[in-house]
This record gives sequence, structure tokens and C-alpha cells, in this order.
Amino acid sequence: MSTKSLEIPTDQNPQLSKSQLKKMVFIQNALEKGWSIKKSNDSYIFTKKHENRREIFQEDYLETFLISNFSGDLVNL
Repeated sequence: MSTKSLEIPTDQNPQLSKSQLKKMVFIQNALEKGWSIKKSNDSYIFTKKHENRREIFQEDYLETFLISNFSGDLVNL
């Protein structure tokens, strides 16, 4: 999978809060890494196919997932 870069000119949309921008970056990074995202009420549901295998994640998986998708590698602000 090729790495793509997304540029978001923050000065052109002053209504966008830092919180909204961070959420957009997080979701974009997860999408680029193959995750599917659905929104239900105020919750986001992240799913990813694992070749129909059942996987058990370690306790620190959520922290690792958050850190990897909050990185700015895929987005230029």
C-alpha cells in the first residue's frame, strides 16, 4: 500500500477547531491503513478485516492504535 500525503490548509477554514482537525487527521490515517469507519450516534466504530481470522489483542493494543493513527506522517498541516 502506497503512502499518500494529505494537505489541509488550516488558514482557509477558520471555522474548523483544533479538536475537529485532530479528529479528521486520526480518521484519515486509520482509513489509509485499511480500517473501515462507521459512525453510530456519537461513537465511531473501527473495523478491519483480518483474513477471517479471529485475533486476540493485547491490553496495550488500543494505546498503540491511537498513537499510530494520531501520528502526522500521512497529513501535512
